[in-house]
Amino acid sequence: MDLTINRERHARIRYELSLRGLSLAAIAKRADVSISSVSAVSLGKSRSARVEKILAEALDSRAEALFPERYYFDGGRSA
Repeated sequence: MDLTINRERHARIRYELSLRGLSLAAIAKRADVSISSVSAVSLGKSRSARVEKILAEALDSRAEALFPERYYFDGGRSA
C-alpha cells in the first residue's frame, strides 16, 4: 500500500474545518479516535474509511472527493 503524505490537502482540510468552527480535535471526538489518528489520515500517513467519511461529511463532501487516490472511480475503496 503506497501512502503519500499530502501536506497541502491536510492544510486545506484544517482550514475548511476552521471555517465551519471545527477542528481535528472535534473530528477525533466524533470518530472516537485520537487527534493524531485524524491528522495521520488527513496527511495520508494512514487510512481509515470511518475517519475519511467523518472528515468528508464535516466538509459537506464525500470521502471519494476528498481522498480520490484512495478510491476507485466506481466509489469502492482501493487496496
